[in-house]
Amino acid sequence: MSEDQHVNLEGVTIAPGASMAEALAKMDLAGTGGLALCTAEGRLVGFLTDGDVRRAVLHGIALDQPCETVANHRPIAVQAPMTSAEALKLMARRDINHLPVLDADGILVDLLLRNELATREAVEDAAARRLEGVMISPDASIAEAIERLDDAGMGALALCEGRKLLGMLADGDLRRAILRGVPLTDACETIAIKDPVTARQPVSTGDALDLMVARGIDHLPVLDGDGDLVDLILRRDIAVEAGPALSAVIMAGGFGKRLLPLTEHVPKPMLPVGDRPLLERTIKQLRRSGIRDVSMTTHYLQDHIAQHFGDGEEFGVRISYANEDQPLGTAGGLKLIERPAGPFVVINGDILTGVSFEKMLAYHREHEAELTVGVRRYVIDVPFGVVECDEARITGLQEKPSLTFFINAGIYLLEPAACDAIPDGRHFDMTDLIKKLVDDGRTVVSYPIIEYWLDVGRPEDYQRAQEEHGVGPG
Repeated sequence: MSEDQHVNLEGVTIAPGASMAEALAKMDLAGTGGLALCTAEGRLVGFLTDGDVRRAVLHGIALDQPCETVANHRPIAVQAPMTSAEALKLMARRDINHLPVLDADGILVDLLLRNELATREAVEDAAARRLEGVMISPDASIAEAIERLDDAGMGALALCEGRKLLGMLADGDLRRAILRGVPLTDACETIAIKDPVTARQPVSTGDALDLMVARGIDHLPVLDGDGDLVDLILRRDIAVEAGPALSAVIMAGGFGKRLLPLTEHVPKPMLPVGDRPLLERTIKQLRRSGIRDVSMTTHYLQDHIAQHFGDGEEFGVRISYANEDQPLGTAGGLKLIERPAGPFVVINGDILTGVSFEKMLAYHREHEAELTVGVRRYVIDVPFGVVECDEARITGLQEKPSLTFFINAGIYLLEPAACDAIPDGRHFDMTDLIKKLVDDGRTVVSYPIIEYWLDVGRPEDYQRAQEEHGVGPG
């Protein structure tokens, strides 16, 4: 056990000749429910619990009597060192809540408390499980790494053989590999950072944060003296990012003509998917990323939306509405809302997704982007042999090739200044905004969405959404 786990010995010890009244007062201040009776040299001679004092009072012993008269003079004690797990096991077996720890000369060096050890053990177990969750074999495929990364929820994986750290693989590394067309069957070590920044145990929180800030990293592997991985420190756990909170805009004004007659009397975002409207699921996903301020641009049957969601309080968010008198496209409506103070998400109202907007924001900042466009990998399998020609001459042949494209996923992250490129009061789509920013030389980047994603714009996709979310809260 480390020094910072030890209790304040002065606060939990008392002289044998002190009165029981003094002992009760000190016990109350310590909050430990017990005190160690020690000589001036610190030698343990007994132990007094709150129960001992109360039993003495019931037997008519006055509180001005020395506490040594009612203390246990043969308490269970152990010699240092002792692990938390060993101590907790002993205390459970002997049904005690306090365990004095002595050195070889019988001097008290620590007092272990059963409730604190149980909490500590739970924390240590959770940390161990978290560490196991982020370790992956270098030979595992990129597809396996994507799945593990989603399960771990820490934004990075440690490539290990046993506990030997061989590399680090972050969420951004995976997404950039997908953009480069790296096959998902390749080993994850082929795209990992082979010489990551690490720290040696022990490392203070302050030193860890200084190192991560200086090196521009969000994950810091901690190694022991043998080079084994013993911890993974996350920057988000020890530092609160400055700046305005992420907000969101949902484009909910479309007619949904491809879903007629379902949308004849119900706006497309309000169509039920399982046990709730599609739009409720979108808001739930935004809340998972800590987003609380949501604006909605509406047009078609806008009253249905406003009456259902109101000010958003019932759904854990704050909602404001901007109604388009005439359809303004997937970007034009942004000029109707109050300008956000910081980066904000824009999502089409007919999208179902499991994307983490926190990760998207980190990627957006990493690339210093003004607009980040969520893209989805789309593969077309050509069922025929493709002949490559140079005029009449055949130069090659591909047998039933697969063609990979990246499609616009209808999810964006913008800096407020990007809205300056949107004209007032006329139809303007996100594709127009992307082209305008690119033409102006401003930074627009793509963000591959590897999480669940479905555009519920066609009857067959709406049916698929019902099949996948028809049961349970979703």
